[in-house]
Amino acid sequence: MEIFEVNLHTTGDNDCLRSVVGYPIKGNEVLSKGYGVTPHDTYSAALQFRKTAEFWGNEEKTPVYHDVLSFTKKTAPTAEKAMELTQEIFSAYLDDHLSLIGVHHKARGPSEFHTHTVISPTNYRNGKLMYADNSTLFPLAQHAADVMQETVRLVVKPEDKEKKEFHRLFYPHRRVDE
Repeated sequence: MEIFEVNLHTTGDNDCLRSVVGYPIKGNEVLSKGYGVTPHDTYSAALQFRKTAEFWGNEEKTPVYHDVLSFTKKTAPTAEKAMELTQEIFSAYLDDHLSLIGVHHKARGPSEFHTHTVISPTNYRNGKLMYADNSTLFPLAQHAADVMQETVRLVVKPEDKEKKEFHRLFYPHRRVDE
């Protein structure tokens, strides 16, 4: 089973933003890619996230979403495959939201590769906010299950002190070409 973990950072300050934005590219990644930001400079990437939110008047809103996809060895046996799947899963957001993806090679449960994707909730073309609620997360988790053709466990971790994790399973829809 694949794991799709969403870590919410709804009240993070600039230090939190810099830390979260830098996590996918902290130096131990195997591959990285930036969308609208450089994947090699944490400070500049965090500044771009902040300035985009400020430009659209969203500076008091959620600064960043941090998603972790953990792939089984069958689904993503290589870093390149993990990157390819992550790009396909988040394709609906990568054109309009500042984003960074980093592939890490580290055992995490039954997976060998996992990816960290940080996304600015502010659409830089029109300022519209993406919310980490059921209307966004459920279709995204279902899309992940469909792309990988594997069951996906969605885990949502709020930043509050209680850390009540929300878990739900998503099953792949059958592909038309089968």
